[in-house]
Amino acid sequence: MFLNLAYNLSNQQTMTSPRILLPFNFTDACVTALRYAYQMANHLSADITLLHCTGALQLTPTFKSQLLQRLRSFAERHARQFSSGVGTEPLIECTIKEGELRKHLTQVVDELNVDMMVSPADYLLAGLEQQQVVALPELVKCPILLVPSNAVFQPLKEIVFSLDVTDTNEAVMNRVQKLAQKFNAHLTLLHLHSQLDGVSFCQVKKAAAALKTELTYPNLDIVCQEEDDLLEGLNSFSGRLTPDLFVLATRDTHLLQEYFSGDYRKTSPGHLRTPLLNLYQARKTPCSASCRHCNHDVQEENTASKVGLAT
Repeated sequence: MFLNLAYNLSNQQTMTSPRILLPFNFTDACVTALRYAYQMANHLSADITLLHCTGALQLTPTFKSQLLQRLRSFAERHARQFSSGVGTEPLIECTIKEGELRKHLTQVVDELNVDMMVSPADYLLAGLEQQQVVALPELVKCPILLVPSNAVFQPLKEIVFSLDVTDTNEAVMNRVQKLAQKFNAHLTLLHLHSQLDGVSFCQVKKAAAALKTELTYPNLDIVCQEEDDLLEGLNSFSGRLTPDLFVLATRDTHLLQEYFSGDYRKTSPGHLRTPLLNLYQARKTPCSASCRHCNHDVQEENTASKVGLAT
């Protein structure tokens, strides 16, 4: 999305504005997400579409008209708090769908050419069983920004991207750099690893050094930190630096669920005030040592490779 944003911003006279999709069900968490999305859209010169899904309620023409009016009223009232009065505020549109949210996301994202979705975590992930894992490309193909219920928008000054320096994706790296550049933010690339022997640690440091030479954004650092659990590592890191945004690159909902669960073995979840941006990346290595889904996939791929070699 942010790669597209940067391109759109440089061609505003000939291209439409980037679009943010915000699922909205009138809860306090959705109001917080609306405020956050409106201010971020203002910084990114993006427009917003509010998506309300009626669940089990039947959508008659009269009911749809009433809901659209209520949505617009909500949006205008909360947006007015952040209006500069100079006519450059984000355009907010509203759409209504009958049924459950996740049923419509893929279609709406495609139809509206959405660049990013902003949502409260408890709305997007509602209804998933504790260990139920959903593949993100099947849910929504664009980047997802999950906003905690107590988040307050701050222009991004510190972005922390958790990654494996030995397993990176060029498109994802470009997006993260474009985002940091747009806000003129400091970017920390955080590599978390288990206890390593001397040779393995040297390989990680070598990969980190090679990655830094490939990146074009100058205001960044790469930090390699020992931590078996990715989410515990993010939490302890947030206690030292207080990032404005965490970025992950994973392919399913496991880490998103764990991030907002508040269930931490070592520390209290102090990171929960920090929004989380997820960029899809098909990885060669597990995105988290605690993710049974990723580990299972990697084990199956390794087994298949061994079988192929044997035959």
